[in-house]
Amino acid sequence: GAHAGTGHGCATGVVWPVPPPGRAANACEAQYAGGMELHGSGVLLRPFRWEDAPDLFPLCQDEELTRFLAWWPHQRLEDTYRMLEGYVGQEHQWAVEVEGRAAGWIALLVDWQNQIAEVATWLGRPYWGKGVNREAKRLVLDYGFGTLNLQRIESITHVENVKAQKGLEKLGFVREGVLRRYRWVKGWHWDMLMYSLMPEEWWQRRGGEG
Repeated sequence: GAHAGTGHGCATGVVWPVPPPGRAANACEAQYAGGMELHGSGVLLRPFRWEDAPDLFPLCQDEELTRFLAWWPHQRLEDTYRMLEGYVGQEHQWAVEVEGRAAGWIALLVDWQNQIAEVATWLGRPYWGKGVNREAKRLVLDYGFGTLNLQRIESITHVENVKAQKGLEKLGFVREGVLRRYRWVKGWHWDMLMYSLMPEEWWQRRGGEG
């Protein structure tokens, strides 16, 4: 995938402390368990932990949350553990933590060859409209354009997801156009919108915040 092949080896001889029932841990999870944290205003981005499942499960049961996501509402706690298998131990995938609880997910899916990335995120409905998503994206954009020296960060959203589109535009993302029948999700071809942001655009906006 776009976020694979980072070139980092995995630690050995270390075990993730609390794997889900029936799931063995691996050394990669241990390496990133104490990995990159990004600290913001009322928001902490940190590696996922298996212990996040009970906080995430009720959020992931929400049909309104999953309307524009590739997965269906969770029916059992095991569904959330299965989702976490794709998050725990993955570089550049963070839990969005608010007041000590995991509130959602944000990731930079990096294409190293081209020095670009896609930012993707979801946030539980109790945290909507409170600036959490904006702050999480701000932290990731600072990190992507700063530490990683990316030359483009893009975001792809459903054509009907007006809330996401407005949020991207407030951060300075430019709408490039419609990607017709771009994703096959839940039995439908989805038309998507492509948004992008360049580093000079971001730093100019950040410089004007004060």
